[in-house]
Order: sequence, then C-alpha cells, then structure tokens
Amino acid sequence: MRVMRQAMFVLVVVVLFAVAGVWANGRSADEPQTRIIHMTARQYAFEPSTIRANLGDTLVFRLQSADVMHGFYLEGHDVEAVITPQSPYVELRRPSEPDARPQKVEEIVVTADRTGKFRYRCSHTCGTMHPFMMGELVVAPNRLFIASSWGIVGLTAGLAGTALSSRKKQNGA
Repeated sequence: MRVMRQAMFVLVVVVLFAVAGVWANGRSADEPQTRIIHMTARQYAFEPSTIRANLGDTLVFRLQSADVMHGFYLEGHDVEAVITPQSPYVELRRPSEPDARPQKVEEIVVTADRTGKFRYRCSHTCGTMHPFMMGELVVAPNRLFIASSWGIVGLTAGLAGTALSSRKKQNGA
C-alpha cells in the first residue's frame, strides 16, 4: 500500500510538471514575434548597440541619423542601407543583387531565421572612428521548449524507475 502511494505521488508530480512545462512553453516569449527596433546612428555608435531576438522573430528596423550620413550593414541578412540625417527614409540595397537599384524605404524588415550573433556596422564613412561603429544582433534558440521537454523526459524516467522498483519489491516480498 505504501509503495502504491509513492507511485501515485510520483505520477501526480510528473503530471504537474508536464502541465507546467506545456503551459510555460505556450506562454513563452520564444514564440515568434514582430519586434520594432528604433535605431539611432550617431558618430560613432548605434543605439541600441545590442539587439536580442528569438529564432523566428520578425525584426522591423526604423533607422535614423542624429548627425551625419551613416550606413547600416547587417551581416548574414543581405541588408545594407544608407541613413541620411533628418530623413524618414533610408536607401536599402541587397548586396546579393549588385545591379539592383536602391529602394527608398521607411523600415527594413528582417526575419531572424538563424541562431547566432550577427554584427551590424556602419557601411558609410562617417569620420575617424568609423571602423569601430558596430553593434550586435543576438538570435537565441527556443530554450524554454528544449528545457521543458527534457524536464518531462527526466520526470517520466523517474516515474518508470519508481514503478519498476516498487514492482520488484512486491514480487520479492
């Protein structure tokens, strides 16, 4: 009877953890979102200097210059733009299409389709410290889903171990 209570307790704990994991994953900020990023370029920095996103997020960059003409090049995403001071528009071009004409756009839309760190830098000479004008886009994987999945696997294994040991005790007693 005591072994049965222990097994029932473990089962209840496993079910609660499984439900909590599914609930937390459903509420996770790791679900793809649209993030609007207001970025200001000024000699010799971007604000914000670091952008954090999750895999699958859509990033909408709204770029402006606080002083002189700047550029914006995002590694690995085929995006290069010229930012003119006091203009709501940027000239966007795709480096993979060298013959295409630049487009005047108000925002640049990028999908975070790969995890990792991607630098962005000024691609238009803006002064003596221009080579150091950089920032970083950090795209994180869906860690909450992975962690909750492994938690469920661990708890299930614990339940199976408890059930097997209780069965051995019943057969041996």
